[in-house]
Amino acid sequence: MFQSNYIIPLHKPFWGRDEEKAAIMAMRSGTGIGDLNYSELLSKELSKLIGAKYSLPTGSGTASLELACAYVLKKDDEVILPSFTFSSCANAVLLAGGKPIFADIDIQTYNIDPLELEKLITKKTKAIMVVHYAGMACNMETINKIAEAHKLMIIEDAAHALGAKYQGKYLGTLGAIGCYSFHGTKNAVSGEGGAFVTSNPKINKIAEIIREKGTNRSSFMRGERRKYSWVRVGRSLILSDILSAIALVQIRKLNQITTLRQKKAEYLLKKLESLSSKIILPIVSKGTDPNWHIFAIRVPRSSRNHIIKDLKSYGIEAAFHYLPLHTSVMGKSLGYKKGGLPITEEVSSTLIRLPIYPQLKKSEMDYIVEVLKKIL
Repeated sequence: MFQSNYIIPLHKPFWGRDEEKAAIMAMRSGTGIGDLNYSELLSKELSKLIGAKYSLPTGSGTASLELACAYVLKKDDEVILPSFTFSSCANAVLLAGGKPIFADIDIQTYNIDPLELEKLITKKTKAIMVVHYAGMACNMETINKIAEAHKLMIIEDAAHALGAKYQGKYLGTLGAIGCYSFHGTKNAVSGEGGAFVTSNPKINKIAEIIREKGTNRSSFMRGERRKYSWVRVGRSLILSDILSAIALVQIRKLNQITTLRQKKAEYLLKKLESLSSKIILPIVSKGTDPNWHIFAIRVPRSSRNHIIKDLKSYGIEAAFHYLPLHTSVMGKSLGYKKGGLPITEEVSSTLIRLPIYPQLKKSEMDYIVEVLKKIL
């Protein structure tokens, strides 16, 4: 059994007896396959919470991105997305036959820069994939205007952003499609899992067919047809009912989880003000009511790795984050090279993620701050 060797780990699920009971009940009441009672409840409660008409539980956040791209893209369609993100985003585009076009990010928010994005639009551009890094909103007002002007679809990678809002609306509901994650490192956790959300009935109808191996089984399960069959190319992307049961409890706790994270972030920000001449503190992007999925600081490039190593020596798990996709082996195979997206490369080489989760104690946050002061 894996256990963290750190006094203060980077992540910790906000799990308790309710999650244990839900998993047991799901095991006792069914076979664990997807789209049973708990999956249906999860879909309904997530949709109600965020204000989306439709929600489809998926096997992972990656699966929801793949489902989105399978719906949106045809061969050789281009999708503009940040290089500062996880490989799942680019993989989803490539698996659907599309081509990822990497854009640079904003130096303060670490989100895709709308000005850089607009420069990359061509006749082949079909969609914009935004990533709300750390639960901070992209400049959706500007991005939506760009998408509307060029008739582009917006796919929101809201894996970091469940529970966060932009101008009063939940992230993941501001584009045509939103993609969430319930991975073990996220705010709402079922171990593995995710959700595909939309308010467009046409998108939902086709997405549920793709998600269910290309069959119309979902409508059969609702009693809308006497039998189901294979109707288009699809994939197996549904979430086990056991994991749906855990995710359901987490969704019911989401407001509590978000509030606790906000309080931890506010405390850390206040305590770290004295180090503001030596580190760059996180900035809440304009219009965002954040969920504080990540608390990231930035330090000089030359000392970043040493600081992470020193924090770990004191029992504090800290980590860098994304290596730019455009400088990866796959990125280079697509024609990109180092130096092409300078802000992405700067942020990637200077960022440190610090522990943040609901159970983080005041004494532990004080310890993190004191250790950082000592190291710096």
